[in-house]
Amino acid sequence: GPTCRDAPDAPRLEFGKFRKRALQLVEEFLCAQDYEGMVASIRALGCPSYHDELATLLVRASMDRKEVERKAVVSLLNLLATENLLSRPQFARGFEKLVLNWDDIRLDVPDAPSQLAAFLTDKVGLLDRHLPDRLPEGLLRSLVEALPPPSPSGASSVPGAVRAARAVLEEHLAELVAFKEELSHKLKVDLFERNSPEAVAIWLRNAGRPAFHHEVVLAACLPSMSAEGGLLFASPTAIAERQRLALDLFTYLSGTEGGCLATEVDVQLGFSRLLGTLSSPATKLQQEHIVSILRGAVEHELLPAEFLASARRLRFGGPAGVEVLRLAQRQTPMHSRRVWGSGDERQFRTEVREAILEYFDSGSVSELGRIVEELHLTDIEQARFMRKMMVTGMERGNAEVALDAVSALLGRCWTLDEVRVAFEQLRDVAQDLVLDFPRCREYTTDLVAAAVGRGLLDKTDLLLDGATIV
Repeated sequence: GPTCRDAPDAPRLEFGKFRKRALQLVEEFLCAQDYEGMVASIRALGCPSYHDELATLLVRASMDRKEVERKAVVSLLNLLATENLLSRPQFARGFEKLVLNWDDIRLDVPDAPSQLAAFLTDKVGLLDRHLPDRLPEGLLRSLVEALPPPSPSGASSVPGAVRAARAVLEEHLAELVAFKEELSHKLKVDLFERNSPEAVAIWLRNAGRPAFHHEVVLAACLPSMSAEGGLLFASPTAIAERQRLALDLFTYLSGTEGGCLATEVDVQLGFSRLLGTLSSPATKLQQEHIVSILRGAVEHELLPAEFLASARRLRFGGPAGVEVLRLAQRQTPMHSRRVWGSGDERQFRTEVREAILEYFDSGSVSELGRIVEELHLTDIEQARFMRKMMVTGMERGNAEVALDAVSALLGRCWTLDEVRVAFEQLRDVAQDLVLDFPRCREYTTDLVAAAVGRGLLDKTDLLLDGATIV
């Protein structure tokens, strides 16, 4: 079956604990600048899939420090890359989290735009030499505005280096704007009207601006949200066709046939910027559109399923983005689910059973939530998981513990509709359970009543429950 392309790993720590420990290590490093000790400590944490967040924490912490400490962070990031502890996509995602939030960061660090840009002018660019050129238009404009303009008279007290920096930024900004304008026209005519990804590829190759290729992903995803009078008035068929054409283009550009014009970082960066366009709260139509194209990108193996998990963990797009990513993961269970090795369904069922038993032994709802999120169950599988957990609770004479988890993880791992389906499944299997578990009906009735008391079910469910199993 399909799996994610990123190598799976089982982090030794929950994300919250990793982040807390990583923050401590970052502070210790900025004080002592012990490179070997930091690398050894990071490796010992055993959470390589969280290292995009580590990159974010390092860069953000350095923005409150002096130049010598910022340079130390640059050296450390390069060392982590050399030690295979930080990949290019991970650094790009970690840095992108700061880029998407640069306006908010500026409240605490007024010169955040210039610091972010300056950070990339150092040797961190070795991780991806195009990252400095991939800054979004809004951030570039802010950088230009932060530098004093040249004097109209020609005479200026502004240092030559500052004038030169402004000139370079203005030129880069103008090139980006021109590229986006021509790209919009090319996509409209060559892709959406003539269905020719080949023509788009020829233009990109001739344009010679690989640092802007992530803009192709964003620009191709957006038209179906604004075409034909807007997303509200576009027919589902028209939206689906535009999404298909966009995904065909990305597939072509990422393959050898299209000249590998879209790299893994280009694709991930483009989708990160797409999440950044979400309003909060997102409209239902906007949400459905982005979930659909994210699902398609994962199913076409343009995006690794790990991107959805990482972007959700990094909160790309804020609360609206987190919800979109959660829905996309739920709609790609066979891709987002952890790689099982053989892919044997029995192995998967064993993992579910072990997760439930571990919860009853440890009582850790947060750990259970992490495991459930990692499984990326479908809606029906979510309900089945809860039903199995409630049956286990009844068998152990501790059904309330099962309800504790159902309540605590509501909204995070499942919805009220899925909880209701779980109880419907419980009613359906109750007759079969009676032979091995004589008090099953009594426990089920008590469980339904307790669920109503917790607001997990309606009072009408009590009547239904009585009519079903009494």
